[in-house]
Amino acid sequence: MRQNQWLTAWPHPLRFLPVLACLQALVLARPLAAQTGEKAQTLTAPVTREMLFAPRQTVTAQLGYHSEGIQAQGDDQSRWQITGQLRGQSAEIRLVPVGGAWDFSNYSLFSVRLRNDGPGVVWVEVRLDNDGAEDWKNSSASQSYILPGEEGVVTVCYPRGWDLDDNPGFSKDSAAKANGWRSHWKSFNVKNVRRCRLVIRSSQPDIKLTNLQPYLAWPYGSAANRPLVCSPYLDRYGQPIPFTWPTKIKSEQDFKEQRGAESAALSADPGPAMFDRFGGWAAGPTLRATGYFRVQKHEGKWWIVDPDGKLFWSHGVCNVDWYSPTPLTKERKPLFAWLPEPGSDDWRLAYVPQKSTFDFLELNTARKYGKDWPTGIRAITHRRMRVWGLNTLGSWSERSLFDDHRTPYTEILHVWPGPHDLKTAPDTYEAGFEQRVRESVQKLAETRKEDPWMLGVFIDNEVKWHLDMIEMILTNGPKQPAYGKFVEVLKSKYQTLDALNGVWGTSSADWDKLAPGKSDAWRSDRDAFYSDLAERYYSTCKRAMTELLPNHLYLGSRVHTCPLLVSEVAVKYVDVFTLNQYAPLANASQLPKQADVPVMVSEFHFGTISRGILGASLSPVHDRIQAARNYASYIAAGLIDPRIVGAHWFAYADQPAFGRPHENYGIGMIDVADCPYPEFNAMTRVVGEQMYAIRSARDAKHLERVEALLRATKK
Repeated sequence: MRQNQWLTAWPHPLRFLPVLACLQALVLARPLAAQTGEKAQTLTAPVTREMLFAPRQTVTAQLGYHSEGIQAQGDDQSRWQITGQLRGQSAEIRLVPVGGAWDFSNYSLFSVRLRNDGPGVVWVEVRLDNDGAEDWKNSSASQSYILPGEEGVVTVCYPRGWDLDDNPGFSKDSAAKANGWRSHWKSFNVKNVRRCRLVIRSSQPDIKLTNLQPYLAWPYGSAANRPLVCSPYLDRYGQPIPFTWPTKIKSEQDFKEQRGAESAALSADPGPAMFDRFGGWAAGPTLRATGYFRVQKHEGKWWIVDPDGKLFWSHGVCNVDWYSPTPLTKERKPLFAWLPEPGSDDWRLAYVPQKSTFDFLELNTARKYGKDWPTGIRAITHRRMRVWGLNTLGSWSERSLFDDHRTPYTEILHVWPGPHDLKTAPDTYEAGFEQRVRESVQKLAETRKEDPWMLGVFIDNEVKWHLDMIEMILTNGPKQPAYGKFVEVLKSKYQTLDALNGVWGTSSADWDKLAPGKSDAWRSDRDAFYSDLAERYYSTCKRAMTELLPNHLYLGSRVHTCPLLVSEVAVKYVDVFTLNQYAPLANASQLPKQADVPVMVSEFHFGTISRGILGASLSPVHDRIQAARNYASYIAAGLIDPRIVGAHWFAYADQPAFGRPHENYGIGMIDVADCPYPEFNAMTRVVGEQMYAIRSARDAKHLERVEALLRATKK
């Protein structure tokens, strides 16, 4: 039974009683032995996801604001109805605390349940705000897509500070913990929540949202989560012991049954009919075929063109492999209920002594596919990619898959950091920089130079072109190679230190101890040198690609933070500008609007707490169904944007339940036991089937296309 159906099966508020009874029974479990000194005990009653997400406390509020044309009515301070007609692209509703601020520190989840009684699909964004809230700071957000006639939930998995974490020490490197604690790069104060902001969009102008109720779930803290804060936490298959779900592996026989059922289904399905051998648009126009992937603008939109000359949109996923190691240090050993004997076959397969890690996913893959498991998993992975409507192996995928020549792939090279590079980006004046680039590209060219299945090459990942990079260089002083070059440029321009101080508004006493200025002249010199650093970086990479891998696309550096002055330089050299973009929709916002170049989103995801994986990801949503719907919306936005030529999900497999470290996110298309998530895989298939029709349409409207995709998966 789906969660929203389960919740409404009991009259309010009596529907909470079964949940409370289950949790009361679970408190008989012992807490972590490492915390209490007592012998740990295994749980006798499992926890379900629904127990964590069930409403525990109603949130009272009053209406603070609503957009023109929208009526918001409430029969009390905890339930509303929103009706009206959108007079623009969206409407906004604000709920504010009756007492001025909410303190959500006793819970881990904030949810809004609502029913869509309007005629179109609605996209509801919920954002909790502190003072000074913006999308990128002092806030925490989530979003859901709800079809007409459906009841849905939007859940915000808000983070909290390190000083509020009371979980045992060996989980310190996890992004989310069993006590309900969660981290995020955005700052958020759980004790001073000033408003709840709802942004509503719809595929139809008329909206009617009924029974809108905010509530809190999952009581916070180790004391409130004794059933979860326990050891051991992972069973012999790397699955969280406290949780249960329908496809959880309980024996080796379960692997065989799952493998047989999936193999039969995949064998009977050829995949999207419109795919050519590369995953290009078989029935679409045929352009000039070069035998390699290239880019071309066709009828006003950028496309990748596959080796056979067919239009191609890169619908891919990163990390397509069967490796997901977790640290196996002394302090973490209480987490594991079982480990193989050192020296055994299982130990040699899954344990990496150089890194002190253990890999349950790899071990489970061997268990599932038998003695010749590398061949078996490669074959089924290619079948999955085709049947799931995917056509690209993204960054860090298993290289043995490349040699099969069944699915196009991307390569990634890492030439940064070097011995004198900055913490966030390369120092392109470091003496060995160009040599490192050439050697890296040359090594790849030795094996991939004439491979038509290689779509292109990324060089580096998430180089952080921070605005204060020049300030960092000045702080490091003459030991930084770029510092010497900057001084050389400044001496040529200003001749004397006094002249420099005069225009910068500084009082530096030595060329070896320059300080940042505050004047327009300082900012102009800073930006010019910043552009020069970026120019040297991208031109060096492009030159190496042109000379050593002339037939393959240079896919840029997968930027995450990129000022326009850097992207203006990058687009002169990359064949495709790539960015890792964890945002609600795919877009090319980090590029100048006038830059008419192809763009690829090289990372994005939407995650949720699922199958005992407690990290909801960088972009949390309510459940796997919402992860699939957000996926469809994100890809649809990219397909409609004339500059975007592809998007790659991160990542193929869930991260380990206790981290890799620092990340333990439920973001995979498969879990730790190589079991797929069917509701998500069904969505990627529907997207794959419809993506060329959406891309080639002249009048595609985003939410109308999203609604069609969502309805297709409901059939």
